[in-house]
Amino acid sequence: MQSGKVKHYNEDKGYGFIDVDNQSEDVFFHISKWKLSQPPQVGQQIYFDSQRNDKNQLRATKVTATPNNQSSSTSGTKRHSSSQNQQNRQYRNQYQNQHKKNNPKKGILSTVFSLIILLAIAVYAFPNLKAKFFQDNDSANTTTQYTSTSSSSQPTTNTQSNTITGDPQVDQTIHLIQQGGPFPYPEKDGTTFYNREGKLPQKSRGYYKEYTVPTPGVSHRGARRIVTGGYPPEVYYLTVDHYETFKKLNVEAP
Repeated sequence: MQSGKVKHYNEDKGYGFIDVDNQSEDVFFHISKWKLSQPPQVGQQIYFDSQRNDKNQLRATKVTATPNNQSSSTSGTKRHSSSQNQQNRQYRNQYQNQHKKNNPKKGILSTVFSLIILLAIAVYAFPNLKAKFFQDNDSANTTTQYTSTSSSSQPTTNTQSNTITGDPQVDQTIHLIQQGGPFPYPEKDGTTFYNREGKLPQKSRGYYKEYTVPTPGVSHRGARRIVTGGYPPEVYYLTVDHYETFKKLNVEAP
């Protein structure tokens, strides 16, 4: 079995993606293949089997908390396995019931839930988007400096004097792409973006590449990415919500 961590999970739609250890290509999983007693959590360590479908996409066929080769011949382990299967069935039933409750046609409860989600997204995204879309005209010609949020993995480099979007981290990432690095996450930055969500124009495999945009105050990769198209890049897209939405950036060739 392969190992990895939950990279993204959509509870309403019941699917997500696995960040595979020692592999750049993510693996798609559906809740029906989830064999754990608890619901998926981003960053959760898991083990899984996978295979490619007729579109050459990797899909998990089974997701567990431990590798299959860890077994025991004792009756106590068999009883634990039976109890685990019962918990899995209870969780799937609980998920199905919860999904029905979240149906927008069910009235006031659904409306309140939707408003809470929208408010949470706005609180999270607004500090970053404000500087990018509503910056003062006087700040357009200032010199920005990129400071690493993680001294162990992210370099500290002075940006060029001109700005592109007004967001220091976004501008610094664009400069690193244009000069070929160094990148804060060399094992992930520059890998193929597969456009599984279908939010970008359909292109041949390998056309899109993704790069991490550091988020101040966050010790991990965060949710912000720049996706480029072509080599050398001829188009740049920014996503601040982990591939849910994209904004095309006006970036001139260096």
